[in-house]
Amino acid sequence: MVTTHLSDAIAICEQALTREANISDACQRLGHILQGMGKFQEAVSWHTYALQQQPNLATVYADLGKLQASQQQWQQAIALCEKALQLDPNNPELCRHLASLYGRVGQQAEAALYRYRAVTLNPRWANPKNQLILGNTLFAEGKLEEAIDCYQRGIQLRPNFYEAYYNLGVALAEQEQWQKAHTAFLQALEINPDHGASCYGLGKLAERQGNTAEALSYYERSATLDPNAADAHYALGTLLLNLRQWHNAEGVCRHAVELNPNFSWTYHNLGYVLLKLNRWTEAAIVLRQAIALNPDSAWSYYHLGTALSRQALSREAALDQTSLHLPHPWQEAIAAFLSAIQLQSDLAGVYTHLGRALRHQLHAEGREATLRFCQSIQLGHSGFYAQVARNLAQVQQFDGAIVFWDLALSGRSHLANLAQENLTESDILVLQQQQAQSTAGKQQMDATIASHRLEIQQQPHADWLYTQLGNLLADQGETEEAIALHRQAGQLRGWHYAAERHYQFTHDWFTYNISVWATYLEPFAHLPQVRALEVGSFEGMSACWLLDHILTHPLSTLTCIDQYFQEAFEFNVAQTGAGDRLNQLTGDSHKVLATLVPETYDIVYIDGCHLASHVQIDAQLSWKLLKAGGVLIFDDYKWTDPNHPGQDTQLGIDAFINSVGNQATIVHQDYQIIIQKLRKAHLFRESVTSLEEYRSRRI
Repeated sequence: MVTTHLSDAIAICEQALTREANISDACQRLGHILQGMGKFQEAVSWHTYALQQQPNLATVYADLGKLQASQQQWQQAIALCEKALQLDPNNPELCRHLASLYGRVGQQAEAALYRYRAVTLNPRWANPKNQLILGNTLFAEGKLEEAIDCYQRGIQLRPNFYEAYYNLGVALAEQEQWQKAHTAFLQALEINPDHGASCYGLGKLAERQGNTAEALSYYERSATLDPNAADAHYALGTLLLNLRQWHNAEGVCRHAVELNPNFSWTYHNLGYVLLKLNRWTEAAIVLRQAIALNPDSAWSYYHLGTALSRQALSREAALDQTSLHLPHPWQEAIAAFLSAIQLQSDLAGVYTHLGRALRHQLHAEGREATLRFCQSIQLGHSGFYAQVARNLAQVQQFDGAIVFWDLALSGRSHLANLAQENLTESDILVLQQQQAQSTAGKQQMDATIASHRLEIQQQPHADWLYTQLGNLLADQGETEEAIALHRQAGQLRGWHYAAERHYQFTHDWFTYNISVWATYLEPFAHLPQVRALEVGSFEGMSACWLLDHILTHPLSTLTCIDQYFQEAFEFNVAQTGAGDRLNQLTGDSHKVLATLVPETYDIVYIDGCHLASHVQIDAQLSWKLLKAGGVLIFDDYKWTDPNHPGQDTQLGIDAFINSVGNQATIVHQDYQIIIQKLRKAHLFRESVTSLEEYRSRRI
């Protein structure tokens, strides 16, 4: 039979050659027959001859491509099929064949694109499952538009295909089409309410939009539905950590570590939570594991240094005078802080922590031993040591600065090694001058601290001395003593709860205002439905005083806005016993203020960013929120920032007061300034010019 077909094909070719017509068709037919007989070279020759007669025959290129593929000549086959597709671009079979060829050579991106092109040209080849798989492949290759098209085609073929809805949501979120992604995840959950991954997706969207409560709810639901979902537990633990819900976060973070034991950030999160729970030994162990998995994490080193410092302080507190000869475990803390600085030199607060660790190490083992230890770490060259010294001096950590000036000057251990550091005589002179400045700074700092201590002994009722010494020691990193001093200052200024409720304020820029606030806010004290708003809260000192003395009624509330609340804020507010009446809003004050209800607040306190332009906008937005008869308090009226000329706080406040004109009256002006919003003329014929009158009308 094959011989007959071959004879017929040859006869046709001979007739075509005689008539000089249909030569290409005849050659193709002969090529197909020879191909079927396994005569590869002969088949190629006849197909090639066909092309010589008619160069633009897509089918011949395709046939030649298949011949090359049959011999596993994949690259030649691809080139021929690509040529065929150029001549016949709407041929789905060619696209599918090219997808197969590219898959053979491991070029999955090209294979996926040709499969996508094939099914686009011939949708009958599509089914829900292959569209989901193809969409996933395209998504992995970064082809989001094509992936979305596949998921949507899969949904059209199977309307209850929740997996396709979920993957569609993921792809849309990757394109930042947030609302469409949200809709897709919701549709997946409507079809399958137990789909934990869709809950996780909705949680990510909610967290991105700042809706923390909704994000927390979705993450918790996702983790419950799928106890083995590593991503959901990591996200839930991270959010609980950010919300400072340390006890709730611990269990979730531990489970996240179990689910993903090779991911450094799960250990980092757990270590940070343990640090905040004051379990410093455990925290240090876990943070070392995080560093072992990711030695480039500056924050892991930073938190390890903090945990080790707390360990060391705790140990020192436990030692009695007879056991002070025991070594002090500050060295690993110093090494951790320095590793963090090497990775990221601008970490907030790291130089204060390093300076305190160095100061304790110097006290425990002396200057020479401390120098030898720092040299043994082999952190860098003189330039690095000098930069650390400058940064330590800038935050007034002069003991540590002097150590690092020594390191910068001595190279490794001797002045003879200075040549190895490429230091010129001029460089050495500059370093020596800077070291001398640090030495002078240390002497002045020690003298100031000693003077304050002596003055307190001589004037034990001088409240301002406790505040000054407390702030100075806090800047040195000696927070425990600073907290005790601020409690004493508060008591001396009539704030007895400052000690009774064990508030932990490391800095005090507020209590000198207590007498002024007690006078001008007294009309609001203990009344129901009084609402106060605070812009800038730091550790919550002013907020706690308001809750202790003014907003004492169960129906009175306080709203606090801050870009970043200090860690002590929640603790201090909780100590008031009125934390349930405080609404904490995190974010840029301009954005948050714009979302609040007008004419809601009786008291507004502005103590956020002190730049004139920022203060003015804070005031304008807050003025709309203040009730007629309410008071607006500005802090730092006389503040001047040399780094921002022309942005003195007073300029912004004065500009605002001028803009409201006769709508306000100034009731107090000093370092703080207090103005009252006058009642609207159409409500009251006369203006209220005193808080006493406002109080009488409220009553």
